[in-house]
Amino acid sequence: MDLTSGPGDLKPAAGRGTSPTAHSHVYGHPVAAYLLIASATDELLVVHPANAPEQWHLPGGIVEQYESPLDTARREALEVLGLDLNLRENDLLSVEWIKATRPRRRNRLAFLFAGPVLTAADTEHIRVQNEELDGWRWASRAEARAVLHPAVAAQVALPLERAGRALYCEIR
Repeated sequence: MDLTSGPGDLKPAAGRGTSPTAHSHVYGHPVAAYLLIASATDELLVVHPANAPEQWHLPGGIVEQYESPLDTARREALEVLGLDLNLRENDLLSVEWIKATRPRRRNRLAFLFAGPVLTAADTEHIRVQNEELDGWRWASRAEARAVLHPAVAAQVALPLERAGRALYCEIR
């Protein structure tokens, strides 16, 4: 997950070995998958990128080649938070097409999955991957809407009970 850039940036994640110009003729939409994880008191888990002081995000990232959005959500939870989550297809809350708003970005698709409601004991198992994140915290829904990107902030109003009402199918 490259949280230093938006999901639709043409710049590849560090270490991928390609230049931004190599993607100038790439067609299609970048796809990302994120998790809405709540506490027992209905606060939301937000993460802070290591090199973006003013930005907060939901856990998640870019769908890699040969990976489904659901697999991405599972992988990202494990990689950046150390949480092995049993996410299922019916945990999908929404799929959103996000229009590019800056030069050198493309329109993108974002899948939002409802993660589990974590107890205080569950949060003791969170282990932040220091290369990408420098922290996490619980935020009220109002706080989350204030610190997240507006395209993401609109989604935090969704109740987790809404999961399963969006149609999502994986054909492998």
